[in-house]
Amino acid sequence: MAELPVRNPPAARPIDARVRVLAALAVLTVAGTYLAAQIDFLRRHTLGFPPVEPKRYWWPQVTHIWLPGLGAALVLALAAFVLHRRNRSH
Repeated sequence: MAELPVRNPPAARPIDARVRVLAALAVLTVAGTYLAAQIDFLRRHTLGFPPVEPKRYWWPQVTHIWLPGLGAALVLALAAFVLHRRNRSH
């Protein structure tokens, strides 16, 4: 049997450290937002005496935890994407 030729893929260009840091911060921000929302849920729903009804805490949780956290993650991810694209064009 004849052996198939092995093709080596071109070497990948290294990714700038700033892009990696921004991307990692975006992921950590999403994880931190989720953790903060869970802690807020636990605090309001199970540790309250009496517990707060979900109708009373879901909107403040969305406006004070989820929107700012996910907004910051989106800004960091977009900054990483733009910086990565700018570095690719050079």
